[in-house]
Amino acid sequence: MTIEEPVLPALIPSSDGPHTAELEAAYALFKDELASTEGWIDQGETNGVQVYSRPDPDDPYGVPTVKGEALISDATSDELLAVIQLPGLRKRWDPRFEEGLILQRYNRLSYAFYSVMKGLSWIVYARDIVGVQRNYRSEEENQEIFVIQTSVKEDELAPEQLGKTRATLTVSGWHLKPQPDGLKVTYIVKISLNGSIPSAMVSKIALEIPTCIGRARDVFEKLGHAPYVRPVSTQPEPTVIFQTEHFSDPGPTAEDHGALIYDCKFTTSADGEFEVVYSNRMYPDGVEVRIEGEGAEAVEEGGVVKVTCREGGKVATLFLSPR
Repeated sequence: MTIEEPVLPALIPSSDGPHTAELEAAYALFKDELASTEGWIDQGETNGVQVYSRPDPDDPYGVPTVKGEALISDATSDELLAVIQLPGLRKRWDPRFEEGLILQRYNRLSYAFYSVMKGLSWIVYARDIVGVQRNYRSEEENQEIFVIQTSVKEDELAPEQLGKTRATLTVSGWHLKPQPDGLKVTYIVKISLNGSIPSAMVSKIALEIPTCIGRARDVFEKLGHAPYVRPVSTQPEPTVIFQTEHFSDPGPTAEDHGALIYDCKFTTSADGEFEVVYSNRMYPDGVEVRIEGEGAEAVEEGGVVKVTCREGGKVATLFLSPR
């Protein structure tokens, strides 16, 4: 059985979902790791990212917990979040990432996901993960953001796949914290790859993970960020129900931008409205705006696409593409 993204994955009515306890435990663990100064081994700096590791005392041959830290100039937390979050852009900064999709959406900031990480030649199978993600944040722009992921059991939504070994993600977390001189970014991952992997490969994979910060920074500096949803000031939390978001793979180099097509599918509400912010660096000539479906209209004004619903209960998709 191939795992496919549902056309309408949102649970209605919207809720915190069935995995709140797992997310809260992962969030607490991430904050403990973020505050901890003990046991981290300095692995030096790579591409502007300070890398640390900490072996698991219960499994010295397993993947160590790893941490990366870097300061990114001229980036807001919302902009970097729009680089690290959508699978299409993740392919540019995470060399192990192959694909990702939403299995079930609980609300605008929380959902269950399925992702696949590439194998290492014929020796090591690809790894897949079934997990949940939540963004912990305020609704003000450029505020501190925590992006937390952890594994969950969802056999009905995502059964095990032939040719893939299911990894166990204890926690993967990004901390985006604005500073006077830039954005401080910390990325911490504790994962068990399961199955048999040569120890040299385990070390290689582990120490490569935190350097994703540097590659994400390079993508932002060269290409900008993917479009992202922003609530309007009169409606702090949109009453529309968000379903899916996609962003086309922008190509292997900064010059090869690919199609750069963004789409956001949502279920309308009678009074719903939201905005989508796009990057002038990614779309120097602006964007073409198109709505498919019923119940909503969109207009571009000064680098922001404003979406307004005219009736409720309809399914519409917003598309942005380069002009």
